[in-house]
Amino acid sequence: PKHAMDYPKIIKAIKYNFSRYFNREEEQSYSRYKRRLKPIWQKRYYEHTIRNEKDYVRCLEYMRDNPLKHGYIANGEVWEYMSL
Repeated sequence: PKHAMDYPKIIKAIKYNFSRYFNREEEQSYSRYKRRLKPIWQKRYYEHTIRNEKDYVRCLEYMRDNPLKHGYIANGEVWEYMSL
């Protein structure tokens, strides 16, 4: 929406605050620390505005299928962090 806030600034604030909290709790390797890499986020943020119902369903399917794709769950399991 035209009246919406600047998405990149919102995402930056979320990532910054969450990373500060997470990194207090999580150990990371020296090489990642040296390169200032956070263990949880991608380097880039890619904004995507959902345009219609078909696009919405595609995004839901991506979120549902991604834990399986990356081996966090076995086929047929429900990922404990999924709340859809």
